Amino acid sequence: MSAAGKESKRVLMVGLLCQDILNLVDHYPTEDEDVRCVNQFWQKGGNAANSACVLSSLGETTEYLGTVSSRAEGSSALKEMQTFGVLTEHVVYSDCPIPTSCVIINTQTGSRTIIHGTRNMAELTAEDFSSLDLTQYRWIHFEGRNTIEVCKMMEIVEDFNKKVVSPDDVITLSTECEKSKYNMGDLFPKVDVLFVSKEYAESCGFASAKETVKKLLKRVKKGCTVLCAWGDQGADGITPEGAHYHCQAFPPEKVVDTLGAGDTFNAAVIWGLCRGTGLEGALRMGCRIAGQKCGQFGYKNLHS
Repeated sequence: MSAAGKESKRVLMVGLLCQDILNLVDHYPTEDEDVRCVNQFWQKGGNAANSACVLSSLGETTEYLGTVSSRAEGSSALKEMQTFGVLTEHVVYSDCPIPTSCVIINTQTGSRTIIHGTRNMAELTAEDFSSLDLTQYRWIHFEGRNTIEVCKMMEIVEDFNKKVVSPDDVITLSTECEKSKYNMGDLFPKVDVLFVSKEYAESCGFASAKETVKKLLKRVKKGCTVLCAWGDQGADGITPEGAHYHCQAFPPEKVVDTLGAGDTFNAAVIWGLCRGTGLEGALRMGCRIAGQKCGQFGYKNLHS
């Protein structure tokens, strides 16, 4: 397959679509305090959905896959994602309320506090995933949740990869370890690219991004690249051969909203790796665009 043919394939982001209700306040409230918002607005949320929008905005042909509420509020969030150019024709609809995240954003610091409710929305299953035509995809990223089913989905992709004739048709698999409550260990031997959050790294006892990538490289499959973003300290990555890279953070003039910075980082790194920048270039891309995100609300107008 030609390079142009490979680039015509999609990147698929698998995971959550929810409704974010953002409450902007001039200070973080204390318990039992009655606080008036500086502003309040709604936007689509969910790690995979956010990353899909960023990736599509950067020019990658991107599809989102997950379970979506068939009710009006679900349609609204889905349509918002479609305005970014994200493809959604394979989503699975459910007659449940859309999951919601109530977010408190402190305008003094840009910090975000999230209270999430699943509202009984079912997770995507391997049976749902099995109906896809995998020849359409070059990269599939799984949000680090619902790991038993995600493991089965990855096995479907592994079986596909074993049967392809050309190396150009092999699908790259990636996932993110964000929350310590999810058992991610079963996914380590399956992915080609592993993203690790600071929260997850600290839950493993690691004290820095550098320590995280170096130690986790010993736990992943041969050929896996490991990355870890560490907030305002930037991000680190390590190649399968053990070459380590660090990139500093790119803070905006004023930190406005850190919600989705990690989702933005992941998407920008994937964009860079898809374009052959190498790990060092992709790290820089991720840190720079995540910095842009922290300086604005929402995901519009992010650029490479």
